Amino acid sequence: MARNQTTHTSAIADVLKFDDIKTKKEILYEGDFYDVTEWIKRHPGGKIIEFYTESGEDATMAIQQFHQRASKKVMGIMESLKKRPATSHELQNMGLDMETINRHKSLTTDFQTLFEELKNEGMLEPSLPHVTHRLLELFFYATLGFYLVIQESMLLKAVGTLVLALGQGRGGWVVHEAGHRSLTGLPKVDSFIQAAFYGCFGGLAGKWWSSQHNRHHAMPQRIKRDVDLDTLPLLAFNTKIVKNPKLGRSFFIQNQAKLFIPLDTILVILYWKLYLHPRNAIKRRSYDDLFFMSLHYVIAYYIGFVPFVATMWLGAIYSFGNFTLSHTHLPVTTQPMHWVEYGLLHTMNIEPSLWCNWWMGYLNFQIEHHIFPTIPQFRHPLIADRVKKLAEKHGLPYRCESYTKAVFMAFKNLEHVAEDLRHG
Repeated sequence: MARNQTTHTSAIADVLKFDDIKTKKEILYEGDFYDVTEWIKRHPGGKIIEFYTESGEDATMAIQQFHQRASKKVMGIMESLKKRPATSHELQNMGLDMETINRHKSLTTDFQTLFEELKNEGMLEPSLPHVTHRLLELFFYATLGFYLVIQESMLLKAVGTLVLALGQGRGGWVVHEAGHRSLTGLPKVDSFIQAAFYGCFGGLAGKWWSSQHNRHHAMPQRIKRDVDLDTLPLLAFNTKIVKNPKLGRSFFIQNQAKLFIPLDTILVILYWKLYLHPRNAIKRRSYDDLFFMSLHYVIAYYIGFVPFVATMWLGAIYSFGNFTLSHTHLPVTTQPMHWVEYGLLHTMNIEPSLWCNWWMGYLNFQIEHHIFPTIPQFRHPLIADRVKKLAEKHGLPYRCESYTKAVFMAFKNLEHVAEDLRHG
């Protein structure tokens, strides 16, 4: 009887232990597992942290690179979490073979050495004159554009609309950098700039954008991770994201190369403005975002309906058109990868020039931006050669194409995907 009771108790203990393992969520950081089961709900960066609780994932690089500006605060949080050393057995059984594990160790060592070199050289330091120039540029577009669209002349209204659209697109680059906290290097100031400019210029919520963009940034072209692949039913950048054959043969997908610029851009920005961003700002109680988003519609009232819609459409073409060039036509993946491999295998640069650096806000250096997200973007040209050498040393590609060829590749990809889905 006692023996049966002991067996029964042991069985219950095993079940409880299994349930505990099943429900506990841990991330691997510098050789230790940290229990983030409760912290996930409070993580300011959104659900991205959950991706790193899965087998085969190492959060070390992501934490270090995303949180350079707030490393002390982040380390304080990490110290408050329960942790345990990762056993050699666990490290060797993350779904990776020993060759891959050793390759990743070597890549990590060289990457961290390069990062320390760049840090010591001051490459992480923002430039006040550069920030001032970029903000004054936006105020110039806003002031001139607003002045022109309120004139009686239709020609001046049209020119003003173009100026405002350019300002909206250019503002997107500033907001993007502020969202990475690499604009001024002061997280609170960058957060304010992000909310103010994204809200007033775009009518969108900065905090929601950051939580989604971080997912793309951490795992570009990773299916069910990168939100930039979640484009259905309007677009499909890769056949692997389309599970329903009927959807792949739909009107929008079959004509996506033709509809992307004239129609998809305006539909996406309307969906963002009128539903997705307001809903999530309300849900998150992002009152600063909501305040600046409301100012956007006050400005729209004085601009007028037609110039407002035209500005929104042209600004969306500028932003979405440029964002498609560096990722969408590259291969997708479903497997865990090294931080640097994501940046090199699933990202592409656009050849630098004075006009292209300006037109794309230095985001033509997407490789550098992805592996060093907190380095101010205007410094990317200064570090590109060393990143290229890192890639060459480890046998990884460093893609760089002309702007014209990148546009061609992006639209040809849309055509090929549609054709494959039509015949598939």
